[in-house]
Amino acid sequence: MDIDHNKYKVWKLPNLLLVHWILNPGLAFNELVLGQRMPKVTLIDKTSDAPLMENQYIPCPHCGAIHNGLIWSKKNAFGNWFGIMCPTCHKTISCLWNITSLIILAVTFPICGWFKTPLEQRWIARKKQQLSDMEQDKAPLPDAKGTSWLGMGFFYGFFMFCVMALPDILIEDVTNGFIAKQVLIWSIAGLLFGGVMKLALGRKKQSTESPQENSK
Repeated sequence: MDIDHNKYKVWKLPNLLLVHWILNPGLAFNELVLGQRMPKVTLIDKTSDAPLMENQYIPCPHCGAIHNGLIWSKKNAFGNWFGIMCPTCHKTISCLWNITSLIILAVTFPICGWFKTPLEQRWIARKKQQLSDMEQDKAPLPDAKGTSWLGMGFFYGFFMFCVMALPDILIEDVTNGFIAKQVLIWSIAGLLFGGVMKLALGRKKQSTESPQENSK
């Protein structure tokens, strides 16, 4: 599809964020369990000084429509196991796969392969209904100002505590000091994560281009 490179910056491989998504084994949980997916191509609006979170757009390679990335935020960020569905043509927009996810899927394919087709058909029907409900509700898309970065950090810290520390706590005979240490570590990690996300996605972009340059 044709992309206006004067308006959009294109994020695709080998963008470091996308490379991280592919290589980080922990993100296999996000893909396989939570259904969070990363599009192969993301467009960043270079002409806007809004926060990065509000400047991300997802192009559909099938119909050419360009959609606001906020459509797939909050609760809609989950349950996208088979990809993300284009609201215009209802076809699946290609997404990246984490390497660990691919290994797990390959190993379990003799079992889960039997259920792929019926599960995908049910997923397509559910996603079409979800998009239809969104169109009827006409609720405004979330923005950076209304995002709870503290809540995002808390969720990250709690999730990492459950993955990294809780198995040891349940299986092994650990001390109260170990538990307190893990709670402290992942609480701080959660606060840092929320702060980094606010700086990266919630801070307004300072445009260094003049209006004449932006209009070129």
